Amino acid sequence: MSLDEYERGMRRGYNSSLRILREFDMKVFDLTDKDDIYNVGKSNLYNIQKDLIHEIYGAIKKEKEEYTDDQFS
Repeated sequence: MSLDEYERGMRRGYNSSLRILREFDMKVFDLTDKDDIYNVGKSNLYNIQKDLIHEIYGAIKKEKEEYTDDQFS
């Protein structure tokens, strides 16, 4: 396997991770009272999940930029 193939594979993996995270992010709008297992309230649960998703997304983007040449997509 060439270095170029390896980097394309890494880039594809990062892009897949980001896509899956964006799909999960869309589902956060569909919260119900049943999802609030910690009894923090639906709005707090929404904010907590959005903050967590944002942190994970940022970490993946940082790793992608650090370990691939793909800094803009």
